[in-house]
Amino acid sequence: MCVALAALDAVVHVEGRAGKRTIEFADFHRLPGDEPQRDNLLAADELITAIELPAESFASHSAYLKIRDRASYAFALISAAAALSLENGVVRDVRLALGGVAHKPWRDKEVERLLIGKPVTRENFAAAADAMLKDAQPLAQNGFKVRLARRAIIRALSDAATGGSAQ
Repeated sequence: MCVALAALDAVVHVEGRAGKRTIEFADFHRLPGDEPQRDNLLAADELITAIELPAESFASHSAYLKIRDRASYAFALISAAAALSLENGVVRDVRLALGGVAHKPWRDKEVERLLIGKPVTRENFAAAADAMLKDAQPLAQNGFKVRLARRAIIRALSDAATGGSAQ
């Protein structure tokens, strides 16, 4: 769910002894640093009380794709969330996020901007996937994930364009 929440610009509402506050979902997860045991920005006494999704026009054109080793519960090798706002087959707005590629959901707003104003085509989705993965650094044991991520991005965008799916 984190990848979809990142794609949709969710806001996390939390409450603790110090009171209430909100955290943009893009900032909610931490990157490893001097406290690798901490995955998020919650204080020890804070609880999530709500997650807010902005009222956007993505309801009819969104998709989430999770690719894993087996059908049972497993962490995603790669996941992709895409949401599109379309007008006459042209992208008016887009959100795209990847999971399984970094310590937190991965978004590239520059890549999203590349699709705005473009017609909904597999070629445009493939170009966006290539742009999103241009700096990927595959390792010997997981290099296949770059190719898998490219396919997942194209499929999530394609599914979103045709009305969405959840898998």
